[in-house]
Amino acid sequence: MTVSRLRLGQLVSSRAGRDCGQRYLVVGKSGDRFVLLANGKTRKIAAPKKKNIRHLIFHPAVAEVIEEKLTAGEEVTDEEVRSALAELVEEQGFSLPT
Repeated sequence: MTVSRLRLGQLVSSRAGRDCGQRYLVVGKSGDRFVLLANGKTRKIAAPKKKNIRHLIFHPAVAEVIEEKLTAGEEVTDEEVRSALAELVEEQGFSLPT
């Protein structure tokens, strides 16, 4: 998977690092190998986590409302990210870590 094929608002899981198993939404792209991730709780939209795409598992689910807002350059709140993430995690049948 390359950064160019990822969509903003896409659900991803960390497969390596201290945050292994955590789920995030893609909120930005940084170069050819890195993405910016947020979950609205430990990783806020104002300070997203920069993560190498090789350390991620990509899920097909996308928070379309978040994608539209980020693409349009509109502000996205941490509450919106948390809500969208919880909805996608539930749709995919995952449990959300506490």
